[in-house]
Amino acid sequence: MSPDYKTDPKYRFYNGNHMESHLYEGVEPTDFYDKLENVLSTQASAFKVNVALGYELVSKTDPDDTRYFYPNLANTCVFNKPVAINSKADIRKKVISEIRSMELADKLNYPSSGYKLKAITAFKIFIYHRDHTLGDSEAVIPKIIRENKHVINFPKTNNKCVFHCIA
Repeated sequence: MSPDYKTDPKYRFYNGNHMESHLYEGVEPTDFYDKLENVLSTQASAFKVNVALGYELVSKTDPDDTRYFYPNLANTCVFNKPVAINSKADIRKKVISEIRSMELADKLNYPSSGYKLKAITAFKIFIYHRDHTLGDSEAVIPKIIRENKHVINFPKTNNKCVFHCIA
């Protein structure tokens, strides 16, 4: 695993408040798993991840008719919902081995049956930061929920709010 993955000219990084994304374009299919694992292994805390694929389709009747689909979560994601990663071992167990066992071509959207997959040429890794503790009393509840007359707030301070909700 290379720690200098950010120096790759085919790589772009986008950072947000609660999420970051890593885009690789023009990559070889053989590099996919190494690049994915490099990015995921640099995370320092628990997170959720999803991967979107960029691919090119070619018409079955006209080889000059191609369509490119940019990697986005709306129509090219690998997982139906983000996968929670709580340890380094989860990276290989829940993401890498899961993707290896999939037939990625089945995850793609085709505009019609007249197209076939030419190549998967890009992928974008979406990482959602999870820097909260389950049952954390320091968590700030959004104003719209606090002021909702149908939501009752029990002032428990023993960090067992999940158990109070279940009871």
